[in-house]
Amino acid sequence: SLIMLNWNWNKMEKKISSFKRKEKKFVVIDNTYEEIVTALKKDISVFSYNEDEVSQIKTTYLDDEKLSIFKEYLTQREFRFKIRLRNYGCKNIFEDKIWVEIKVKYNRTTYKKRFMIPQELVKNFLAGEDIYSKLKEYNPSVPLLKKTYKLILDLIKIGSLKPVMTTDYDRIAFQNKSKRIRITVDKHIKHTALLHKHREKQLRIIVFESKIMGKKAKWFKKMENKLSLLPQKRFSKYATGINSVYFPERGTYNFYTNFAEADKIPKNTAKSLQLIKEYFKFSDVDLMEGED
Repeated sequence: SLIMLNWNWNKMEKKISSFKRKEKKFVVIDNTYEEIVTALKKDISVFSYNEDEVSQIKTTYLDDEKLSIFKEYLTQREFRFKIRLRNYGCKNIFEDKIWVEIKVKYNRTTYKKRFMIPQELVKNFLAGEDIYSKLKEYNPSVPLLKKTYKLILDLIKIGSLKPVMTTDYDRIAFQNKSKRIRITVDKHIKHTALLHKHREKQLRIIVFESKIMGKKAKWFKKMENKLSLLPQKRFSKYATGINSVYFPERGTYNFYTNFAEADKIPKNTAKSLQLIKEYFKFSDVDLMEGED
């Protein structure tokens, strides 16, 4: 039977402002969205945004004019990051608060830190203004709030980061009681370019993502085989989106090293990674000397 979990976001804030987990993405070929959701509901509960099991997500990605963060993905660096702004909604009504997130990939593990910011202060924050005093009331229980805020603000300044693309999609999420298994299924994915020219691309795919801490449950392995899910070595909504709206001639899903443009880490990127290394205390990271 379907169990709906309606979470109070403020009470959950401390627990969901920091993540560390292994992620795996799948391509769905022979099954429909409805078939996948039906199969999942037999073994795991829906993690609902509100009263509706399907939530809407609008993500704004930051990068520089040269799309340096995107190029770092192309080079398959083992240590890289991205910054995004995420807004949650339901039935076309979105919250007036935005999640500011940094997502770091290191040693095949994803680390994520985030905090909330009111919609009316987003432009001020992206312009480099210090709005920390106004954030405390929105993030009363977020650990290391000031440190995380300063890290992201410094990264935006160092890299001259700005909004380059928005990605909109519908999501249904599943999560077990221990929170060790989280599964998301996304559909109606649309990318919109924000830099220089306006271009939109609607993807005709379903993205199935598992975020599991520890071993896979037996039911998950059975479902994976039953649905013939094809695990992807690499898949990124951001990389797919940038390809589709800025480099359509490359092909939407062709984001391997074919188009990698630099062997060395750009100077500003190296500075940013050094700050991230210190923040997360990654002692064994050996950064290459950056280039201008």
